[in-house]
Amino acid sequence: MSHHRRENRIYLVKTFSFNPIFTSKTQHMPMQAKSSRALLNVDDYHQQAKEKLTQIAYDYYRTGSDDQLTLIDNQQAFRRIKLRPKVLIDVSSHSTIDSTSCQTQILNSTITIPFPCIIAPSALHRLANKEHGELATVRAAVASSTIMCVSMRSSVGLEQIAEEYHRQMKSNYPQSTSQLWFQLYIFQNRLFSQRLVERAERSGYKALVLTVDSPEIGNRECDIHNNFALTEGAQSANYNRQLKHDPSLSWKDLDWIRSITSLPIILKGIIHPDDARQALRHGVQGIIVSNHGGRQLDTCQSTIDALPDIIDAIRNEKHQIDVYVDGGIRRGTDILKAMALGAKAVLIGRPILWGLAVNGEQGVKDVLEILKKEFRLAMMLCGCQTINDIRKNNLIIMDNYDHRSKL
Repeated sequence: MSHHRRENRIYLVKTFSFNPIFTSKTQHMPMQAKSSRALLNVDDYHQQAKEKLTQIAYDYYRTGSDDQLTLIDNQQAFRRIKLRPKVLIDVSSHSTIDSTSCQTQILNSTITIPFPCIIAPSALHRLANKEHGELATVRAAVASSTIMCVSMRSSVGLEQIAEEYHRQMKSNYPQSTSQLWFQLYIFQNRLFSQRLVERAERSGYKALVLTVDSPEIGNRECDIHNNFALTEGAQSANYNRQLKHDPSLSWKDLDWIRSITSLPIILKGIIHPDDARQALRHGVQGIIVSNHGGRQLDTCQSTIDALPDIIDAIRNEKHQIDVYVDGGIRRGTDILKAMALGAKAVLIGRPILWGLAVNGEQGVKDVLEILKKEFRLAMMLCGCQTINDIRKNNLIIMDNYDHRSKL
């Protein structure tokens, strides 16, 4: 076999082995943990989590809808974007242990976090960590001084999570700038939805994250094949699973939502620039560019590809809002690319679950610390002294074809 053909074969094996479509179910079965392997990055935690979780739990967290094309493209889109670093810039401010050079102000500059990374809402953490679930995650969020966006489908009650948050803030981390945000779906039973909002506000949550891309649940075939069902100890703690999402939810309902809460409102699930403009007109405090981690509409545009059009759509408006992005973020360079394209911060979901599955609270803290170190290094290597330099330094080279729509 020629050297050229041998290289091609190696390339194909690597490509297929990392592509969810070409991964057989047998590879998802729990395997003996390779405890000697150093956990250096998010993918290391992913591989360890795959060995620890049951196949059903792993598939529930990992997979997307239909053919999972959007799930795959969320990560691939980041790889298509290239960085163009600037050199001979003094970046020594990043080198000190107590450096604040990665700090970011969010929610209209009302809160400062150590680096622009927020814990995304994800359901049922007790599938990953049966003993503590979301309690382990919130402890890590407080310790890491970041925001935890609590899923309405949490496996620990929203009040219990808030109690643990306040206990940690008071007793162990009084200097932490962590906050709790609450993620909400609107049900056909509007009164029950209102009560959830009121419960969150009473418990000290600081923002309401309204998911707007789910009039119906996406077609998640892997869960159907697996006969996925909520197990004892890992059930939705805040509501009855039989409640239905309200498919009639529309822009006019934002007035009703605003009437029942004083919390800032952030819309999660914005992809189209027109919807970003609508959000601005309706006075929300932020939007999350999100395709639900590839779990709703398959073949939907990747989030990082959608971000530039959304930033352009609202750039010239008088009233500005925070724009966040989630989906496919696995490296510190991904965070830097999102910031360079206009995002205020990113949200990460699956990496948090992998850390939680591997080592509970400490695993979540470790994942956040890995991403923070990678982000700081990326800033240094790109010649960025501050967060603001990421935008000003013109670091991004997009793929050689135009992703943006002409709408």
